[in-house]
Amino acid sequence: MARRSQLALSTRSCDRRSCVLAVDGVSFMVWYPSVDDIICLNVLVLDMTGDKHPYKLLGSHEGIQAIIEEAKQQEGRGLTYQAAVLLKRLSGHHPFSGGNHRTAYVVAKSFLLRNGKRLRVRDWDRAYPFIKNVENRTIEEIQRWIEHGQEEDLRREP
Repeated sequence: MARRSQLALSTRSCDRRSCVLAVDGVSFMVWYPSVDDIICLNVLVLDMTGDKHPYKLLGSHEGIQAIIEEAKQQEGRGLTYQAAVLLKRLSGHHPFSGGNHRTAYVVAKSFLLRNGKRLRVRDWDRAYPFIKNVENRTIEEIQRWIEHGQEEDLRREP
């Protein structure tokens, strides 16, 4: 019977934008969005989707930074888990006057792309119903959706 090897994961150093991680002795950099990145993505989302809400930051910079820090603290759980944290927490926090769910989706997608991963769902029309209901999902359900791209049977353990 083959044994699965355990990956040795450790955080080497972190700053506001990235962390150096080591997996089995191989180091790599994890990129994180800044508060300004998230604000810019909200403005972009509102513009691209023709949203009638004018841009307005309702939450605080500190509140957004706390969400980024929460994602950083989950490094041992993997990039898709961290993206799920960003998606759920930004959606629920409602830091903007409009486009919060769309912005959270774009932030999570950007986080994955900048770190060499992809969201399985690439069709916005398929993603939107799930994202609008993300506050009623667990982080694990969102993670499975990110990894597998299907909404069916999310509550069931893989």
